[in-house]
Amino acid sequence: KTAFLANMSHELRTPINSILGYTQVLLRRLDRYDYEKAKLKTILSSGEQLLDMINEVLDLSRVESGKVSVALRPLELPKFIAGIVDEFQLRAARSNLSFTHETEGDLPHWIETDPLRLRQVLYNLLGNAMKFTSQGEVAFKVCVMAERIRFQVKDTGKGIPQEDLPSLFKPFYQASNNRLIGQGVGLGLHISKQIVELLGGKISIDSEPGRGSTFSFEIPRRDARPVNPEHASPQSIGYEGPLRKILVVDDEPLNRSMLRELLSTVGFDAIAAETTEQALSLLLKERFDAVISDIRMPGDDGHTFCRRLRSSDQTKNLVIIASSASVFADDQRLALASGFDDFLPKPVMEEELFEILGRHLAIKWIYAEPNESREQTI
Repeated sequence: KTAFLANMSHELRTPINSILGYTQVLLRRLDRYDYEKAKLKTILSSGEQLLDMINEVLDLSRVESGKVSVALRPLELPKFIAGIVDEFQLRAARSNLSFTHETEGDLPHWIETDPLRLRQVLYNLLGNAMKFTSQGEVAFKVCVMAERIRFQVKDTGKGIPQEDLPSLFKPFYQASNNRLIGQGVGLGLHISKQIVELLGGKISIDSEPGRGSTFSFEIPRRDARPVNPEHASPQSIGYEGPLRKILVVDDEPLNRSMLRELLSTVGFDAIAAETTEQALSLLLKERFDAVISDIRMPGDDGHTFCRRLRSSDQTKNLVIIASSASVFADDQRLALASGFDDFLPKPVMEEELFEILGRHLAIKWIYAEPNESREQTI
């Protein structure tokens, strides 16, 4: 089952990579907020929701095998919360719902947690609240205490019968009032419960049919030191210094062209190769600053390709980044063990792509001025 889910995820991520990738390229190339840009943002948001559902299926497999984990790192909490509030204010407006946000206590500027997992839980709870509230309000509240931080999501939806509450966090469960029918894959709450517990907290629910539901969870408050903010963001428009040349190796034509275009939006000279043999030929003729290589390819796969580069005096110190739709932790560990410097999951998101390149190539980014900054797209 795990092998099947991993292969299914890989096959689904490949077309989504093109959808999300080209949407990000077009959003960067449109200089003003107009009708076309608004629709592109909708495509991007819908693609990310589809990706979330694929990730939920993978996460279920990880939960059942005991392989779900969290990676603690510093998180700029006010910025994180603001991004979530902005996203769900837009969703609420599209659904003709009221969305309110309240903070009780002073938000610590930096905390230590797993930002991706925390975002996953909040998006699930807030997304569910909006799915099942046909009219009225969804309220998001953050309560800061001395040793804990509580997140609360309250809605005025149809509510959940008391007899269904004990089973609500089981996978694929559907409440007797059909609350979950036709909405997602029925895994979000089950996985959210596991994540919250891994983060050191506990999730709870209070619900009454006809009046709505309130989901709450707490995580430990671990204050953290600020991290260096000098990394690329969706507002980066270029970089300082000489032209950097990147070699993209991928047997899928859409993946190659999309990544080349995305790299070119910030000034990289991106060259593409369809096979590892083509890539090796180019590397012998030209100087590159970095290689971004797929893993699953005909002939030599990405692992063999990377080992060949590391065994050559000419390319042994080259920055080599794996980019793959196979995203299990074992896939990432195998890539690093083969000699790759980093792992870039597909679908490729521009913020992660530029952060990885910036870190390994010591790039100093150029940002748009505040009054001409493009709107946040990730």
